[in-house]
Amino acid sequence: MRNLIMKKISYPFYSLLLISCLFIFSSETFPQDLSPRIKYSETVNSVIFSKNINQEYDSQQSAAITVLPHDGNHSRHSAPQTLFRYARCYFLILASEMNSSGFPSGVNITSIGYNYKYGTEISTKGDFKVYLQNTNDVTNNKSMNWNLAITGMTLVHSDSLRIPLSDGPFDIPLNQSNAFVYTGGGIYVAFEYSNPSGALAVYSNVAWCNKVLPVPILKSSQSDDSIRVIATGTSSLRPEMRFGTSLTEIVSAGPVYSMGMNAVRPCPDTVSVRAVINHVRSARDTITVITKIKRVSDGFLKHTFLNTFVSDSGEKKIIINKYLSDTDLSLDSVIVTASAPGEVITGNNNASYLIKKNANTNSYYIPSMPPAGGVGLSVGTGDYVARFHTPCTLPVCAVDLSFYAESGQGSTPYKVVFFAADGPGGLPGTLLHSSALRVSPVSQSGVIKRSVYFLPSPLIIYHGYYYAGYTQTEERNLRVSYQTETPIRTGEFYYTTPAGAGNWTEFAWISPYRFDIAPRTYLQLELKVYLQGFYNGSKMISDTVKVFVRSQSPPYIVLDSAASVLDTTGTGLFSFINVNSDSCYYFDVRHRNHLRTFSSSSCQQLNGIPASYNFTTSSAKAYGNNMTQVFSGKFAFYGGDVNQDGTIDAADVSSVDNAAVISLSGYFNTDVTGDNFVDAQDVSIVDNNAYNAVSVIRP
Repeated sequence: MRNLIMKKISYPFYSLLLISCLFIFSSETFPQDLSPRIKYSETVNSVIFSKNINQEYDSQQSAAITVLPHDGNHSRHSAPQTLFRYARCYFLILASEMNSSGFPSGVNITSIGYNYKYGTEISTKGDFKVYLQNTNDVTNNKSMNWNLAITGMTLVHSDSLRIPLSDGPFDIPLNQSNAFVYTGGGIYVAFEYSNPSGALAVYSNVAWCNKVLPVPILKSSQSDDSIRVIATGTSSLRPEMRFGTSLTEIVSAGPVYSMGMNAVRPCPDTVSVRAVINHVRSARDTITVITKIKRVSDGFLKHTFLNTFVSDSGEKKIIINKYLSDTDLSLDSVIVTASAPGEVITGNNNASYLIKKNANTNSYYIPSMPPAGGVGLSVGTGDYVARFHTPCTLPVCAVDLSFYAESGQGSTPYKVVFFAADGPGGLPGTLLHSSALRVSPVSQSGVIKRSVYFLPSPLIIYHGYYYAGYTQTEERNLRVSYQTETPIRTGEFYYTTPAGAGNWTEFAWISPYRFDIAPRTYLQLELKVYLQGFYNGSKMISDTVKVFVRSQSPPYIVLDSAASVLDTTGTGLFSFINVNSDSCYYFDVRHRNHLRTFSSSSCQQLNGIPASYNFTTSSAKAYGNNMTQVFSGKFAFYGGDVNQDGTIDAADVSSVDNAAVISLSGYFNTDVTGDNFVDAQDVSIVDNNAYNAVSVIRP
């Protein structure tokens, strides 16, 4: 992994850590309006916004279908590029991948298309040939010898090719497309590019790629002297590939945007889902968009939204649907389907996204997807932030951080920062919090290292937007874990350099990095407990108890603790920072003069809004059934462990008896009934429990 100096940025020293070889790109200026490029009013439910994309469309627009999408990886050897004079490459697209793309069988492939992650500094021109072959192969069985590999393949293109300067999609019409018909299986794709005497670039193009299949799936050669007959390498990185067809396309869907992790909190909240719908011809069409929210575990349909609009020209419409959060902590899929009457090509009509509903953490990062690499500044210092929203007052108490560690790297100084959204156009403004100096973790290459920053005291965020992110304080790449988002959404991710400069610029101008930072608030437990001496059958005397959250795996270490006052119903609310909503725990509950009691051995999770646990309904709610029945169907912690040694015995009896003799009054541990007097009632409770040798039962 090495560093890339990105284009589309006015700071030529900005660079990003990526999984690739070394490529360097020229600087290019960009508009200086730093306000968010798309601003929407906060409206609940199915609102449609329109954006003309200023592009000419034919009345019968042919379709370019992405038959092999990229998954965040990239390379330079898998697509035509400007750094070498000669290149050959051949790879396999499986029948299952073609079928899932929706590309129709029995039609000619009229174009092929790549998607460049980075462009280049000069546009080179060479000879370009493309070969295709239908196949049922499930691995790349082609010879390493080029001449043998293309045997049986069909030449579908032979012409000069000028490789563009810019990044983004690049489609190449095939001048001999009538010679090949796709028959419904898999496809071998091969290309040959030669530029024997023209100028060469210094900085190579880099193509988005797919790494789903195992090595070897692609075979290639690159050189400066001649076209090599024998492939010089194999790779698991196949280029993102689009195939064109002459059949009519009317509408396409995607991308879809939402939070990757969406916190469900006690305050009213909404989940926002945006879908980009592309009308791709200039004729009038009625377009129907259906958005479905499904729970992944069982396919349960949670929400369905229907939007219909009429369009007369080529344009994009952004569909926004908002719905109230439920308390179902789950992984949800968002499936968006766009359709229009008379459309033949439907492979581009669907798009999807994943949302993890959790108790207390927000993040754009999709936890079910792997990271694509690490991002940071290789030269200079700076701040990079993501925008978050809260519908009510929110105490932020911790931030989950993630780094893409690399051998010999790490230990990079940084700070965690929060900004108010009170700058021009809602950009970061007032610095709300900056942590003490921290350093990034060190590990072997390609390992994700996570850490948590706990704020010294909760940062109170009021209703509205705020920003959380990193300050890189030295000229050393911080390597924050990121995923790619193509194209990246606008109005959410910003950077400024040098650190503290305040001249915020969108990530959308440089590269589609959705980086990982997750502010979180407390996980809360609503606990109900009766204390034997404090409960009279209808009401309990309020008092403080402390809950220790322990791992359910030996040695059952304490992970967090919190204290709260139980009210007259025996209920208290406890807030925790150092735990998560997915793990199983024991609740270790302690009171100043009642017996320490553990929750049952069944899996207890802090995954409610808040989570709840009720000790009072059954003795089985305590580990080892270690409670006493105080009234019919009501159970309580044993009273009388006044010295808190885990056993109610003669020592406790003696302490209470001595206090009763002198009629001790006030808030003392020997007052087992909680009435501020030590008397015969207290002695009776302790004496009975001591007689029965009551003691702590623990895992």
